[in-house]
Amino acid sequence: MKRYIRTTFQTLNKYLDSIENSCKYTLSNGHLEGINNKIKTVKRSGYGYRNFNHLRARILISFKLTEKTDKESRPLTFIEEKEIEKQRTMKSA
Repeated sequence: MKRYIRTTFQTLNKYLDSIENSCKYTLSNGHLEGINNKIKTVKRSGYGYRNFNHLRARILISFKLTEKTDKESRPLTFIEEKEIEKQRTMKSA
């Protein structure tokens, strides 16, 4: 039993910097992983396109990347996100 606890603490100690960063920053690669998965699904379901431009066009259509949007980017840290939210609530009140 002591060995499992020691192993757990060693693992936490090894990844402490990464754990702190995940609690501090809003960054995540989840969105990118979703995009990659969708591209692989399009490739698999197509069973081969005549050329790369057709595949590229299909991917752009499926992500609606042909339209330009002026979407605000998300703040880098959770603290910045809270400050922006406070400013929005103060303006609306």
